[in-house]
Amino acid sequence: MIFTLFIQTSILLSCVLAALVYSIFRPSNRIWPPPAQRTWQYYFVWLLTLLSFSGLIVVGLLDWNSLGWSAALRLPTGWLLIIGSNLFAWVGVRQISLKTTSGGKGPLVTDGLYRYSRNPQYLGDMTIIAGWAVLSASLWALPLCIGGILAFAITPIAEESWLEDLHGESYRAYCRKVGRFFGSPS
Repeated sequence: MIFTLFIQTSILLSCVLAALVYSIFRPSNRIWPPPAQRTWQYYFVWLLTLLSFSGLIVVGLLDWNSLGWSAALRLPTGWLLIIGSNLFAWVGVRQISLKTTSGGKGPLVTDGLYRYSRNPQYLGDMTIIAGWAVLSASLWALPLCIGGILAFAITPIAEESWLEDLHGESYRAYCRKVGRFFGSPS
């Protein structure tokens, strides 16, 4: 059962990654961000994302602590990463709006957490997944967690040409000031 769910989730994550990579190299026909909400691209990416991350969680639960890590270390570390990163990500979502973080058009937000990161919500999401990898300590969930982190790491790259088209020089100036995930760009 774990193997089957692992394979199914791997396929879903691979589809998410393929859609993102396609969007990076074919921005005029991109899948993410979607051309509008309520389009097939919007539903396609969100459905694949929700299914793949649900699978990642279930695999971790079914294969709980197969790595045999100490509960005294993994439980507080995992929960701290998950809870703290959720708070961080949701503050970012609140500052930019749920509609905008879901792929909709919105104003360019450069204050709050966005003064330090162009993508605090994705940084938080990646850390949530890392927290799940630690908490579940699952050999089967670990590669899925790496795939999920990779998906959130390349999502902003898929969005950048769209944001540049949407906000022009304001966005380019912002990119020169603030790094993709944190700090100033190199």
